[in-house]
Parts: sequence; structure tokens; C-alpha cells
Amino acid sequence: MAENIHAGHRGRLKDIFASDGITALTDARALEMLLFYVIPRSDTYPLACRLVDTFGSLRAVLSASPEELRTVNGFGDSAVLFLDFVHQLYERLAEDEMRQYLTPEEMKYNSPTDLCRYFEEKLSRCPIEQAWLVCFDKDMCFKHAYLLGEGNATNVAFSPENVIKFVRDSGCSICAIGHNHPTEGSEPSETDRASTMKLKALLKKEGITLMEHVVVGVGSTSCIVAGEIEHMLR
Repeated sequence: MAENIHAGHRGRLKDIFASDGITALTDARALEMLLFYVIPRSDTYPLACRLVDTFGSLRAVLSASPEELRTVNGFGDSAVLFLDFVHQLYERLAEDEMRQYLTPEEMKYNSPTDLCRYFEEKLSRCPIEQAWLVCFDKDMCFKHAYLLGEGNATNVAFSPENVIKFVRDSGCSICAIGHNHPTEGSEPSETDRASTMKLKALLKKEGITLMEHVVVGVGSTSCIVAGEIEHMLR
């Protein structure tokens, strides 16, 4: 009987969406409907509410790392993988949309300011720390962007080996990285400085040039350029 009740409820929620779009659904209801497709025989609304209560919003849920999602009671590995896929799919579509509307000149690297603006758009509203890699061809035109890692509100880690792999997969030999400080300014930590120089030296041995490391903070953006810091206030 319970399964029939759930089925009827799911049908009604789908009808609301079909008629009025996602604006007719709260964050919890929208997440509930998304979870229909990975949890087929359970009431997904309580779980959706727990997720929104834990992370604060639908966007924050979809931006949460798999490790963070697994801390929510009742959220299994299949659902974690599904939401992680949805998040990464959204990021890929955002990259494709950017390519569609940028002119060839706008897609070309001209100065650190270009990268700062790019990473500001990508990271300034992200509630957790993320690290991204951007690859450029020999003419300094933007080619690919890759998510290197997701952390929490205060730190993120990624593998240098993945940087090398992604750059090689892109067919490029020039790259830049960026990460965000969701709760503080953009002043790079000593760890940020040291890890950037270490990564730059490692990539150089592989024939890869690391141009910049952009740090997006609350109200400001900094760029680590050859060991120096250039501050660019928004």
C-alpha cells in the first residue's frame, strides 16, 4: 500500500513540474523529484529535506563532495554517485555554454586579469572549496577546464598526477589552476604558495607550463604569478 501512495505522490509532483516548471517546486521538492530516478521505491522527501537542512540549499547539495553526502543518514553510494554525476554534468554544460558565447578573442589568454575574472565567475558563489584546472593551446586560447577536487569550507586537495593527466589528455602543454576561499579573503596561505611552486617545478619536468594560480576569496581575488602575489580587488 505504501508503495502505491508513493507512486501516486510522484505522479502528482511530476504533473506540477510538467505544468509549471521547476519554479513551482521548493528546493526540497525539486531534490525529492531528482532522487526519484535513483531511489525508485522509497519516499525520497524526508531524505531531500535532510540534505537541504544539512547543506542549506539545493545548489549546496549538488555542490557537496561525495564524502560530505555520505555523512547524511540514509544516503547510499548509488545516490551519492548520481548527484556527483549531475553536478559534474552541470559543470560540463556550463563550460560548453561559455564556449558558445565567447568570441575567439575573449577565449584567448591576455593577462592574469582574464583568468581572475574567469575563476571569479566560476567560484565566487561556491559554498565549498573547489580546485580547477584550465588548459590553453600554443596560441594561448582556452581549450578545456577540469574539476581537480572538492573539499569543504576551508580546504581542498588534489593530485598533481591528475593535473599532468588532464593536461596531456587536453593535448595542451600550458595550464593554470584556481581555487576558492568561501569564508575568507583571497590572501594565499603559505601552503598555497609552497604547493604552487612545487607543482610548477613538477610540471616543468613534464614539459608543462603552469602560468598562474588564482585564489578567489570573499571580496577579492589574488593571483600567484611566478612566486609573486598580485591582488585584484573586485
